[in-house]
Amino acid sequence: MKDGQLFQRLLMKGRIRQLQMVVVVAQSGSMQQAARRLSVSQPAITKVVAELETELGLALFERHARGIRLTRSGRHVLPLLERILAATEEFSEAVNLHRNFGASVLRVASVAAGISGILARHVAPFCAANPDVHLKIDEIDGRQILSLAARDEFDMFICRTPDTAPEGWGFVPLSADRHGIIAGPDHPLVGRDDVTLDDLHAATWQTPPAGIPADAVLTALFAGRTPPRMAGIATRSRTLNRAAILELGLLSLAPVSIFRTEIQAGTLATVTYPLGGDLLPLGLLRPQQAPGTALERFADFLIRSTARRP
Repeated sequence: MKDGQLFQRLLMKGRIRQLQMVVVVAQSGSMQQAARRLSVSQPAITKVVAELETELGLALFERHARGIRLTRSGRHVLPLLERILAATEEFSEAVNLHRNFGASVLRVASVAAGISGILARHVAPFCAANPDVHLKIDEIDGRQILSLAARDEFDMFICRTPDTAPEGWGFVPLSADRHGIIAGPDHPLVGRDDVTLDDLHAATWQTPPAGIPADAVLTALFAGRTPPRMAGIATRSRTLNRAAILELGLLSLAPVSIFRTEIQAGTLATVTYPLGGDLLPLGLLRPQQAPGTALERFADFLIRSTARRP
């Protein structure tokens, strides 16, 4: 069968509900569990899976003693089906917003530092001033930006200065950033202006994930010495980092922007000590041509707001 013929047949016969059934079967590992989750009969699930496998000419599942599992072809197809469902859900949300509120939907992706360092301070006032714009914000890993931009999954990114910008996109810096030594407010080194390298070496540190800039800065800080005591947790999760700092009394070397909100609230603090390894600024990455009114308004708001409040 030619690729075009299969595409036309899927357009004519494929239904979103059928795709959802197949995805839930894959996630559940059981026809019976999928039927319960979707409130349909097990024979209906079995029939839909068989019909789609026939239409595709591929076996998506194989049966075994404890249920079913994806075949090699099924493992390749599943992420594509999940993307179809996610896009359908996004379409439904956008239609509902336009129908009920006349709102424009702006899809924003941000690295963790951008969420805590920029968006946390500026999203609420923007939404209050622009009730006709609905912001859909997701946190991403900066390494995903090129692929996400190529797939047109987001309208704007909040990130650091990229090594390579996607074709047709431009970067506008918004906020400087630096590394800091983050600690709980009651840590014995907080509030001192005479902290020495020996003091830092005697403390217990959170292990930074390999490959991030903080890892290199921490290595350079103790160059020529034995490594300091390191706690047995390395994570990119901001929530887990904060919990480890507070509950285990650790020091963590991280961008100050990551914990800006907690530092301002006094629930975390920084240890005063000079560090090297300047960070690239945070800013917005946006299409240069025909970005749309909602994007223009949000971009201009961020530029003006960060200029007033560094």
